[in-house]
Amino acid sequence: DFVMRWPCGIVRCTFALLLLAVCGAEQRNFTIGAWVPGVPETMLSTMRPLLEDYLNEQVGSKQSPPVYFNLVPVDYSSNTSSHKMISDGELDFLYTLAGGISCAVVEHGWAVLATRRVEINGMEAGADGSVVYSLKSNRKIQNITDLVNKKVGMGFILSATSYQSGYQLLSENSVHVLVDLDQFIFYGNDFERQFEDVLNGRIDAGFLSSTWIDENHRDELDKLIIHRQLHLSYEGEK
Repeated sequence: DFVMRWPCGIVRCTFALLLLAVCGAEQRNFTIGAWVPGVPETMLSTMRPLLEDYLNEQVGSKQSPPVYFNLVPVDYSSNTSSHKMISDGELDFLYTLAGGISCAVVEHGWAVLATRRVEINGMEAGADGSVVYSLKSNRKIQNITDLVNKKVGMGFILSATSYQSGYQLLSENSVHVLVDLDQFIFYGNDFERQFEDVLNGRIDAGFLSSTWIDENHRDELDKLIIHRQLHLSYEGEK
């Protein structure tokens, strides 16, 4: 089995063919579990054109006999836990954030096959990298060291992109989350509220997934300074 993170552009077809190669010729039906911030309907409307429609139309239908891909939501409730579905043999591939990928690798022995890459303001922020951002109009924040004694929004503590990567970065720049706790606001999974608080000046900076910003607020990018983009990579990814 392999953990799937989707590349973009012209590599789609090559990657899709690789899926068939690594899964074996005998299997004809594949289930892809996926999670993105929000609700299952958001994930399905966002990812189905690529992870189901594209694969079935451009790859599966050209095999003899045909191969079928089915996209399902995971980790939106206890009933759709990716951990349980992997244990029960219900998933062939998983598309999710870095924390979920790490769990699949460590707990189930899955391997990373590929990583999605995106660009933020012309700079690559791959593998759902962690983005440190603030408003251009906020003159108090011009670089990472300016975050000392400023209000910073963080995500939930199990998130590699919205908390753990940021925690490490701040520590390397003499800002210690657990020591300077009063300057941090923890938003959990409410990425939208964190982003709005940065735009409205309620906090000075935030940490979010690069992919989330690109998919939900691309039109706001010209208002932001992207101070740092952390790249997450996985051993064995293609």
